Order: sequence, then C-alpha cells, then structure tokens
Amino acid sequence: MRYKIYAKNLVLTPALRIYIEEKIIRPVELRMKKAAESDLPILEVGISRTTEHHRKGKVYHAEVNLRIGSKLLRAVADDQDPRTAIDLLKDEIEGELMHFKGKRQAVERRGARRVKKEMHLARSARIRRGSRNLKE
Repeated sequence: MRYKIYAKNLVLTPALRIYIEEKIIRPVELRMKKAAESDLPILEVGISRTTEHHRKGKVYHAEVNLRIGSKLLRAVADDQDPRTAIDLLKDEIEGELMHFKGKRQAVERRGARRVKKEMHLARSARIRRGSRNLKE
C-alpha cells in the first residue's frame, strides 16, 4: 500500500508524522491485506490549519482519502487539536472500511449461495435468469 502525508498551513513535525502513522496508516494496512494483493490501495492523509487568524475553536482539519481500485473511501474531521482530529478521523475511516469490507463479502456470499442452490436442483427445475422460457 502506498501512502502520502501532507500538511497545509502547519509544520509537519516528526512526532506528528509518527502519530499519523500509528493511528491511521498501520490500522488501515492491517485491514487492507487482501486488497493490497489485487488492487493497489493509495492512502492520502492530510492535516491542515483552516485559518491563521483564529486561535480557538475547530481550526484543525484532517482528512483521509483511500483509493481501492476505482472506489474512493473518504473521511473528514475537524477539531481544536491536530491529534484529537486524527483520533476522530481514525474512527471514521475504520467505519468506512468495515462498511466497504462487509459490502464486498455480502456480494461474494450472495453469488456463492446462488451457485450452491443451482447445483442442488435438477436442470429442468432451475430458474432461468434473464431469458424467457417459450415452451411454457
């Protein structure tokens, strides 16, 4: 898996880079082992300060874009501290990954169930999908 970390209006310190790698990149790599074999996932992590003037409030913006083949998973978080914004981002991207993984498994299981059902039926009793039976 390839990843890119970028910062805007903020100095990306080595400590912040390590924190991003521990909280976001490693968990995503663990969950994406199978996808890394077939499609090359690309993970982009961005952290920025939304304004230079304001000192209080949600001035730090963090976002993650994860491309798996043609799919794009995205998570965004805003907070008053960059580390807490990263923590919120971690929870959101893990939820997106679980939804994506569950959807993929559901489609695979649905196809397997259909194949199993057709294998156990006689050829004349099978349901024809997409074609009409003119002898009825």
